[in-house]
Amino acid sequence: MPAPTAAELLGAWERSATLAPVEREDVLLRLAEPELEPAGLPVGERDARLLELRELLFGTKLDGVTDCPRCGEPVEYALDTGALLAGRPERSTFELMVSGRRVHARLPTGADLAEAASAEDLETARALLLARCLVDDSDASPAEVAAELAERLAEADPLADARLSLACPDCRNEWTLAFEVGAWLWSELEAWALRTLLDVHALASAYGWSEAEILALGPRRELYLELVGG
Repeated sequence: MPAPTAAELLGAWERSATLAPVEREDVLLRLAEPELEPAGLPVGERDARLLELRELLFGTKLDGVTDCPRCGEPVEYALDTGALLAGRPERSTFELMVSGRRVHARLPTGADLAEAASAEDLETARALLLARCLVDDSDASPAEVAAELAERLAEADPLADARLSLACPDCRNEWTLAFEVGAWLWSELEAWALRTLLDVHALASAYGWSEAEILALGPRRELYLELVGG
């Protein structure tokens, strides 16, 4: 996939600033594939493509820090996109037997998440999501298969609910941390966009260049910034 230009990245950041998380991810996914309809992709496949975009923009290594829930000390951790991509879903539909009934289901998609996000509470959202994942010819109701279906969905699409096992070096506390690919990539893109706008301001003030001219400089921009700062 070709890398988006700096101008395209800034445009995506600007368009996404006021959107809900799922809609924001849709904008990012279309950066790499403009003709893509991301709402129909299974959640794990969406996350896999977001990880591939992250590799393209910022590399394969992800370094993070979080506070220990017991003692509050910061705990650093490192991830690799290759290891995360190993959890990419292999298929989007499956079947299971529940109390002698054959149940056909599919993995939840971005559209399902957007619909569930409009629910009034977590339980309602969960029930709505499971109901949407049952294929029409299933002869069971969502309530009857909720526990089994939720477990099977997690098994079939581990990337959709990626969790990190962490341990605090100070108090030895161990816990799991949810890893949200879209939120991570958005935070990196936002930080990059703000730095880039500051760079544009500095160079435009010094040389009178337009934003488009500055963004088109590529690696030479760093040299000009050093000259302005020096």
